[in-house]
Amino acid sequence: MSVMDLTNAVLDLLPSMPSGVKVYRQEEPLESEMPPWIIARVSTDRHVAAETMRFTAHSALLEVRAVSTTVDSVNIWCDDMLIPALANRSPTRPSGYTVGQLTLYEDSGAYAAGLTADDTARRYQVRVLRFRFTWSRPIIYQKSSTPSHTGWPFASRSTL
Repeated sequence: MSVMDLTNAVLDLLPSMPSGVKVYRQEEPLESEMPPWIIARVSTDRHVAAETMRFTAHSALLEVRAVSTTVDSVNIWCDDMLIPALANRSPTRPSGYTVGQLTLYEDSGAYAAGLTADDTARRYQVRVLRFRFTWSRPIIYQKSSTPSHTGWPFASRSTL
């Protein structure tokens, strides 16, 4: 039961892309590689702790970056393929995890990137989709060698 099981379950929601479009999961292309590509990464960015200071809930982000030569191609990939496959979907639940559905949180719209195509001297087009979701896993309590606290420390003034 690793967080990578959760990461893979989320990334497994990605649809098949057209021939020639490379999909990078949790990694970036080499500097020598050129688009078209999809870069998808999952990261946890918030944690909620209970009174015991044990994490009980986590907020995570799936970021999908589509890069191609034209605005039309990144829009087709995002609007016709990625958003329908990911928005409001829940991944197959990995053993030991509870996972919420992916909610489209941010859509950059298509924009020109700093990377330029060698054959056309035009800038590549990029569109970034960000999906939020929550996840949790049961707290595993371990035996402690310290005695447990049996009373509420501020139950009465006489204890102060």
